[in-house]
Amino acid sequence: MVLAALSYLLITALLFHNLLPVLTTHLFSDLGDPLLNASILEWNAKHLPLSAGWWNFPAFAPLPGVTAFTEHLLGAYPLSSPIIWISGNPILAYNALQLLTLPLNGLAVFALVRELTGSSLGAFVGGLAFAFAPFTGEHASHIQMLMAFGMPLALYGLHRYLKNGEARDLVWFGVGWLSVTLSNAYMLVFFPILIALWAVWFFTRADVRRWLAIAVTAGAATLPVVPLLIGYHLRQAAYGLFRDYPEIVSQSAGIQSVAGINQRAVLWVGWLPNTFYEQSLFPGFAIVALVLVAITAAVVSRERRTWRRPILFYFTAAVLLWTFTLGPEVRWAGVRLGYGPYWLLMHVPGVQSIRVPSRAWLPATLCLAVCAGFGAAWLTGRRRTWWLIVPIAVLIVGEGWFVDITMRVPSALPLYIPPGAQVLDLPISAGYGNADAQYLAVLGGYRVINGYSGYAPPYFGPLRSALGDHRPEAFVPFRQRADLYIVVRPDVEPRFVMWLETVNDLQRLIDFGRWKLYRLPHLGNGSPRLVLLPLPHPGEHSLTIP
Repeated sequence: MVLAALSYLLITALLFHNLLPVLTTHLFSDLGDPLLNASILEWNAKHLPLSAGWWNFPAFAPLPGVTAFTEHLLGAYPLSSPIIWISGNPILAYNALQLLTLPLNGLAVFALVRELTGSSLGAFVGGLAFAFAPFTGEHASHIQMLMAFGMPLALYGLHRYLKNGEARDLVWFGVGWLSVTLSNAYMLVFFPILIALWAVWFFTRADVRRWLAIAVTAGAATLPVVPLLIGYHLRQAAYGLFRDYPEIVSQSAGIQSVAGINQRAVLWVGWLPNTFYEQSLFPGFAIVALVLVAITAAVVSRERRTWRRPILFYFTAAVLLWTFTLGPEVRWAGVRLGYGPYWLLMHVPGVQSIRVPSRAWLPATLCLAVCAGFGAAWLTGRRRTWWLIVPIAVLIVGEGWFVDITMRVPSALPLYIPPGAQVLDLPISAGYGNADAQYLAVLGGYRVINGYSGYAPPYFGPLRSALGDHRPEAFVPFRQRADLYIVVRPDVEPRFVMWLETVNDLQRLIDFGRWKLYRLPHLGNGSPRLVLLPLPHPGEHSLTIP
């Protein structure tokens, strides 16, 4: 396992070679989701999780409960928070997390496949097939999708417990289950489907006591997550947050998506389409070949009869999970063919908040990797075919290879803004251009009206329109609560700056370089109120732009 770990680390280092020299100042790919997630890690390190303050992530001011607008990343807390406490650098913590996730994913599958096959070489290839699958490249900027080691760890504990009946093996299952539930909201929906299928597939009446123990362990491991789920439900329900049916359909894979490579891929560019974005489900020719070898061995090999059941399970599970990636409507080239199993899943409470059904391919990728490990184990056990492992392993890595740029993160603003103040950081855009504004707010300890998250509040679009129309009424709802600080960046149009300086009561505080800081004082005779509004009642709007 040590050699496997070193190999996975080396491959990861080569993949992110351009990030290694700038671990403290740059992020891989872009400043959208990576910078959002770095902000979340910093926020987690500064606040006790699930405390009242923790729920109020400082974006979309003056709204409360904004933490529930996106992932919480508490699964990363044991690693990222100590790094932030020691270094004070959330970018270093994020990058360390990103560099460790792939080796951890590989090692967890290594342990699972070795437990099932007894082959270290097969386990090594299975780890490669999961850690460096083509699907990984598409989600290199989604750290929650990379933190997937809890799934194989939970399955490792289940298989061991079913074989040995030792309670210590349930610890692996419980830790893996907890890691999954704290790392990725999508896997809260998709991974239980895999576990349920596992229970049905391997259940025997003679093992009733063991199944009861497994159920108790799952329940105990879920208890720490219950307050988190309740908190998310209360806040998302208050804001009426859910995904529209057309949006879910648009983020679903099509049948042809299995041929799509991700935009960062290197191999097969020009041969396979790379325009599917998150719906890129190409499994890799090498992995498919090993899966076919495993299925053949399960069906025809007499000396590997014990492999038949797990191989067929993981292949069947991969196919089933693939059907969930297709979303509520099965489509081919945009033409609807009918409804899929995801349509039924949407009737389960909470699933309506899941936006991208194609992410069900992550546990499917795990299942294919386990099958690939079986196939590799079978090849290495035969004198005439063992040598095939080397080119196949190289091809697995080659098909999963991806490249992208690194981008420098913004530095903290070199000026004083009172703690807890509400700030408008201009220009205010519709997309991930707001990610750096909220990152600076987390660093600076103030609250920013900008925001980049899984959801945006209803007032955000009208606010942008009002500012674009040069209407000073846009500032009024914020000034009614407290002073409004306005940061003007160098790329703001000069015409807008000229208009802004004509607004009544505007105070120009300081120029720093080509940046400017203004303040609009609180409206009214009374003392300023708390910046944060109360949580709205369901169906109400907390704030309206005139």
